[in-house]
Amino acid sequence: MSADATTGRIGSKTKRPLSRAGMIAERQRRSPVWRLIHLLGSLKLALVLLATIAIAIAIATFTEAHFDAAVARAWIYKAPWFIAWLGVLCINLFAVTLTRWPWQKKHTGFIITHYGIILLLIGAVVGSKLGFEGNVTLRTDGQPQRKIVTDRSCIQVESPADSYLYLMPLDTRFMHPSPTAPKYLPVPGTPLQIGIEAASEHLTPQPHLAPASEKAAGTGILLDFSSGMMKQTLHVGLSTGEGSPGTYDFFGRAAIALASNAATLPPHDPNDKKPWLDLIPGTREQSLEYRIGRGVAVTSSGNLHEGDLLPLGWADWRLHVAQIASKSAVVTTPAPDDSGAESGVPGFRAFLMNPAGEKSTPLWVASGEVVPLVLGKEMVRIGYGLELRPIPFSIALTEFEVPRDEGTETPSDFKATVRFKNTKTGAEQDGLIRMNHPASYPGGLLANTTGFNYKFSQAEWNPRDLKETTLQVLYDPGWLLKWIGSLAICIGIATMFYIRPRES
Repeated sequence: MSADATTGRIGSKTKRPLSRAGMIAERQRRSPVWRLIHLLGSLKLALVLLATIAIAIAIATFTEAHFDAAVARAWIYKAPWFIAWLGVLCINLFAVTLTRWPWQKKHTGFIITHYGIILLLIGAVVGSKLGFEGNVTLRTDGQPQRKIVTDRSCIQVESPADSYLYLMPLDTRFMHPSPTAPKYLPVPGTPLQIGIEAASEHLTPQPHLAPASEKAAGTGILLDFSSGMMKQTLHVGLSTGEGSPGTYDFFGRAAIALASNAATLPPHDPNDKKPWLDLIPGTREQSLEYRIGRGVAVTSSGNLHEGDLLPLGWADWRLHVAQIASKSAVVTTPAPDDSGAESGVPGFRAFLMNPAGEKSTPLWVASGEVVPLVLGKEMVRIGYGLELRPIPFSIALTEFEVPRDEGTETPSDFKATVRFKNTKTGAEQDGLIRMNHPASYPGGLLANTTGFNYKFSQAEWNPRDLKETTLQVLYDPGWLLKWIGSLAICIGIATMFYIRPRES
């Protein structure tokens, strides 16, 4: 006689069926695929992922509140590592549902909730990558627009290989290049590279002197005005040549003029008590004669040479003669603003490099400008600025009005009537944009439900010109996935805690 340890029956060869926990453990032992699934769906991995994401979101929230939302988006929300981390979380959520296989009724809410979170995360990534937010400025007397200005900065490169314009994302706010460690970008279709060796958020037009033709040439000067109280430095370029500036309005509080001789200086109004500074070329090389006064009275005069400092008597402003050159003209190019005013536009200094390592002269490229980089016989035009995203239709402003509260000038609403036109079929559709009431295109139940829809809301308006308005544009193709995912999460939680299925 023998006793079977599994069933307890004497002489029986039948084994007792494994419990659910035993079956799960057995398949892990026998199958490497199930071991991997259980590893990816482990609670320890989920805790690490959720803790990292929570810390990242906390840092992003602090950054957005105390610095800039764009910094939070670039470093965290739209950073490749964060998107990859969300992808690993989706794999963990999917794997943890598989670890419960074969599913039972009690797993219904658990599974629905986890798949809802996965859909929500996928929708968020799709909206982030394929959707956009921007604005468009329209005028009732202007042309229909087919491009939207987004908040995404990019560099535009015209390739000499095919003369096409290529767009590449580039944001100077998060760049730290240097001449010893430049950032390189390829020129599509060529072996050339664009090197970026410096970046600035405050590029302003800065004057300098350059040789000029005989007609345009004259005596040119570069002046630096500085104030310790204002913590500002102002660069001014003047020339007696044709086509170059000969006068400068000093913040509207003083007048500065350069002329070839005293007879050609602008006359002064005896009733105007605004101070002035007159300059003419001196008798010696690289020298100037100056006069400072108010009205028609001269308060001081004398001679200046290159490198001299002169207190002006206008608060604590001082004049420094940076350069004096004959046969020159004033040329203005962008350069970092060192005045302390933090004005100007973003940009970078770039050069062109060939495979042999030869480089062109570095030039500053300011936002909104196109600059040619020339190296030998090769020329590449590059531009920098906010991305202009084309849309498959045109939008025009037909009417804009600002109703007022009765008896006051306080706006009670905004009403922008726009006309959409399909560029392929020519079909037109009107939309009305009001306060808290956007217009949609193409609109309709299907477009609004799927998220493949452009929403236009009132953003800004010009009180001095009611023919102009600026609209905010939102396009989010991940909206449906986020909506379904959110609904699934709610249903799953309700099923787990409130509608528990009965065990059979």
